[in-house]
Amino acid sequence: MEVNFKRIQLIKILLFILSLFYSFETFSTTINQAMAEAYKNSPEILALRSKLKASNQEISKILGENRPKINLDTRLGYDRTDTINTSSVEKTQYNNPRSLSLDVTQNIYDSGKKSHNLEKKEAEIFSNRADLFSIEQKVLLETAKTYLKLFEAIELNKLAKNNYQVLQQHLEATKSRFEVGEVTITDLSQAQARAMKANANEIKTRGEIEIEKSNYFSLVGKDAPKILSFPKKNYFLPQSLKEIIEIAIKNNPKIISFGLRKKASFHDISLSVTDLLPKLDLNISAQKAWDPNTFFNEYQNFKLDLSLKVPLYNGGVNYANVRQKRYTALEKSQLLDNEIKKLVREIEITWFSLRTYKTQVKAIQASIEASNTALKGVKEEASVGTRTTLDVLDAEQEALQEAIELIIIKNNILSSTYDLLEKMGRLSPEKLKLNTATLNYEKDYEAVKKIWLGFEG
Repeated sequence: MEVNFKRIQLIKILLFILSLFYSFETFSTTINQAMAEAYKNSPEILALRSKLKASNQEISKILGENRPKINLDTRLGYDRTDTINTSSVEKTQYNNPRSLSLDVTQNIYDSGKKSHNLEKKEAEIFSNRADLFSIEQKVLLETAKTYLKLFEAIELNKLAKNNYQVLQQHLEATKSRFEVGEVTITDLSQAQARAMKANANEIKTRGEIEIEKSNYFSLVGKDAPKILSFPKKNYFLPQSLKEIIEIAIKNNPKIISFGLRKKASFHDISLSVTDLLPKLDLNISAQKAWDPNTFFNEYQNFKLDLSLKVPLYNGGVNYANVRQKRYTALEKSQLLDNEIKKLVREIEITWFSLRTYKTQVKAIQASIEASNTALKGVKEEASVGTRTTLDVLDAEQEALQEAIELIIIKNNILSSTYDLLEKMGRLSPEKLKLNTATLNYEKDYEAVKKIWLGFEG
């Protein structure tokens, strides 16, 4: 019985250890894990993927226009013919006409319309793909910032809670000293006021945690973890602002999308011009009929012809289309230039903010060390009566404020880093090495181009 009891106890211990392990896995989430979950569950990303798949089909439609059009037509009927000849003799004839015809049409020359249309649609599809990449980055950036804000809120709550406990203890000590006449009613009131203010601040920080938890759930699709960890990985950023701007202009998905829209608009001009040019089609038809009428029993026909269509004048509509497309292309060019200027301005602001934060960290760390030393000295002086209660409270408040500033600035440094990565087009699951499945959009696009028949693809 004793052996069995020991065995049961050992099993219980093992189960307890396992439960701790799984609890930690459940309650703890890193920033990369949060981003991976958001990437996987984002309705916005899933919707844009469907939109991209739908736009891919435009290529299949354009390629289909280059292929022959084949139609099969069959007919089956019943005819009754009543006739009266010159001798007034009536005659009724019956026949069952049946026919089968095959028509094939193939465009031979369209003045480049299909090729320009293909290039235009490709540019539009690649623009949609860039829009999807942009949204993926936006979701990852929002998730990272929300994770950091939640971490910040939790850390600030810890400071607020600790500050409240310290001030509460200080209040109790001040009450005791007041009862024996060591301090005045003013000292007691000051201690009470600071303790109540600290309590209000602790309540406020708890509310901020709940707000950030709600934001986290809306982005990630899961409840916020119990344990968060401040990211320790240092992401590589170019040393110069100029290099960051060059990389961003080349790789930022928004800039790529605007550039492709501009490209599509210029192809649209060429496409409109083809409406003014000739088109040549080849038509082949074969027909066989049985019992078509009362004159003969069978009929068959084969026809081959070339059809040339040359537009001469249609009221000037085609010329108006060309003029309209030119202005649209100019608009797209100006929008691209504006987007580049906007991006450069945002990068400059973020870059200089990041440099300021990094400089502040060293200064605040030195200030915290000095403030803690000063606080210790003020407390010692207060114990011998050379410092007032207000002096101690002020010193504690100053040390707390600097600790708060350090947490906020460290968060701002990482948040600004993620901002720059997003603007450079480097905030992607692949670049961040997130543990999540990614789709090969190019493979899907190439597969669609090869589909001739069927509903799948």
